[in-house]
Amino acid sequence: MADKILIASGKGGVGKSTLTVFLGREIASGGKRVLLIDADMGLGALDTMLGAADKTMNTWFDVQCGNCDLKSAITAVSPNLKLLPAPRFYSDDIPDDVFVKIISECESDFDLIFIDAPAGVDGCLPNAAAACDKAIFAATADEISVKAAACASFETEKYDIKREDMRLIINRFIKKAAVKSRLLNIDGVIDKSGVRLIGIAPEDKKIPYSSVTGVYPDKKSKFVKAIKRIAARIGGENIPLVL
Repeated sequence: MADKILIASGKGGVGKSTLTVFLGREIASGGKRVLLIDADMGLGALDTMLGAADKTMNTWFDVQCGNCDLKSAITAVSPNLKLLPAPRFYSDDIPDDVFVKIISECESDFDLIFIDAPAGVDGCLPNAAAACDKAIFAATADEISVKAAACASFETEKYDIKREDMRLIINRFIKKAAVKSRLLNIDGVIDKSGVRLIGIAPEDKKIPYSSVTGVYPDKKSKFVKAIKRIAARIGGENIPLVL
């Protein structure tokens, strides 16, 4: 059965969906079968970020409403990477167990399932958390983002994701700003979030372009190298932290 990992942030704009896409791509490139589920109703962007917007038609909302079966809603992005997109509108008519049912139907077909949760601690976050065994929280090194990640981690504990199964990614990290105390340093982010660190992804001005075009950046970039290390740690490898 697949490992089921929630990717959340609490606050929008920290690069949570970008991390989901890059981690999914990297893990799939290593031979694992990966499914990305976009839980952000009305604002879902994984299809665009994966360059699959023209391929996606049905969504998990269509599955839940009985408009299509699950197989026809899952879009192949690459041989080992598939996507279940979010609807283009918001609805309050979502059962609490929608993702539990979806995952129970397909998890034997995958090694890893990421659910990209919406920002905040309401909406589909509870539904997504209820379907997962583990969680990864994304935060930038500022007080507001870290506080939001901490709030999201407390919220997910309500859905039986244990603290020891939570990890933190510090995204868009700028070392010089942290040294000059313009941003929190690494220890400060960890202490204030209350979540164990799994990786640090540096700021890279080329990543937003990649996110909106689906074009993969240079594999030599520090961000891509950081993603490779984080993906290896998710897979259980003991990889040292590198700034």
